[in-house]
Amino acid sequence: MVLRRLLLVLSVLTLLGLYANAFWMTRVLRVDGHGPDQVVTAVDDRGEGGRSEGQVLPDGEGWRLRCEIRAGYEWPFCDMQLALGAEGQGLDLSAFELLRLRVSSSGPAGPVPLRVFLRNRDPAYAGSGQVADLKPHELVLDPSREAQTVDVPLTQFMVASWWAQQRPLPLKLSGPQLNEVVLLSFTTGGGLPPGRYEIHLQQAELRGHWISAASFRLGLIGLWMFSLLGYLLWEGRQSRQKLAHSIRRKLALQRAHIALQAHSEDLAALAHRDALTGVSNRMGLEHDLHLLIRSQDDMLFPLALVFADIDRFKLINDQHGHEVGDEVLRRFAATLKSNLQREDLAARWGGEEFVLLMPQTHADEAVVVAERLRECLRLQEWPAGLVVTASFGVAQCESAPEVDASLRAADRAMYQAKAQGRDRVLRAGP
Repeated sequence: MVLRRLLLVLSVLTLLGLYANAFWMTRVLRVDGHGPDQVVTAVDDRGEGGRSEGQVLPDGEGWRLRCEIRAGYEWPFCDMQLALGAEGQGLDLSAFELLRLRVSSSGPAGPVPLRVFLRNRDPAYAGSGQVADLKPHELVLDPSREAQTVDVPLTQFMVASWWAQQRPLPLKLSGPQLNEVVLLSFTTGGGLPPGRYEIHLQQAELRGHWISAASFRLGLIGLWMFSLLGYLLWEGRQSRQKLAHSIRRKLALQRAHIALQAHSEDLAALAHRDALTGVSNRMGLEHDLHLLIRSQDDMLFPLALVFADIDRFKLINDQHGHEVGDEVLRRFAATLKSNLQREDLAARWGGEEFVLLMPQTHADEAVVVAERLRECLRLQEWPAGLVVTASFGVAQCESAPEVDASLRAADRAMYQAKAQGRDRVLRAGP
């Protein structure tokens, strides 16, 4: 039950945690020129000897780059650059997962693709401070083919091949680097014919999670492991406590039995013991059972009751005499006692009928004991070369008020065993 509840709580917490991590723990940073230390400028190819002209104008919450592409430079362009930090500082994008954009671009013939750049600075290759030395991570985007708002995973930005060819770097620096991004820029496509072009930026924001999905899931795994480990430690402690309690109950039962044995010796003079067989008689058994119920009621049940009756005993007396019959009774009682546990009680109920009481024993276990006793009788040496068998009836009692009814049930089961051919063990139904 505890494990089920723990698994249910962990499952609910896991689902809530995954949902919260996906939708509530979102980190958002605007990079649209309106954030702190963000500056928007227009750059064109005039610095490269071209004649194109670009101009950036504010447009509500966004920006609009108007560009006049003119012939005169091999790769004419206009570029809208957004500085992402104060001068001399870049932005670490490792905590972000995607760039959300709402941008459009058009030319003389309609919508045109544009190029998006994230330019990273590293002293290993950008020590001069020139924009051209910043490592450009490029993505070609055709806004006309996307939704109005598009989420671009940062993993789709690749180092521009033309820049990598011009600036060979060691292998560890040749791949994407977004740990100090200085500029986000939107540039007209390459190889454009002369004309008027326009890029309209309405939204640009970096989005990520305060805790990355991988780290969060690792934390959930840790929570599961810690909780299950805690449960195992708790379960181990509970098991040890149960074992200790069981041992204490066992010792208490043994002490009660020792006390009962000592008291039984005192009651021998009161005719609680059968003089012929040495076991308790009916009165002694009832007295012992009463003492057990009064002193150790919680450690007595389930109580197995077994009736054992020597088969064809009258015939033994008739054919061999009472002296042989008495010896059979003595050996029968001795066989029963020697094959029972110390806590079990054996008594002569009357004539050739005996009763066994087995505390803390289920009927199924008592049936096994009775079968063993039945086999022991077959192996026992009997006077006058006799072969002595017995029929057994077994019942189970769950509480003190049920003792009399259980005795009657065991007695009926024993007589049913005799009716079915003797020398067998039957358990009272159900």
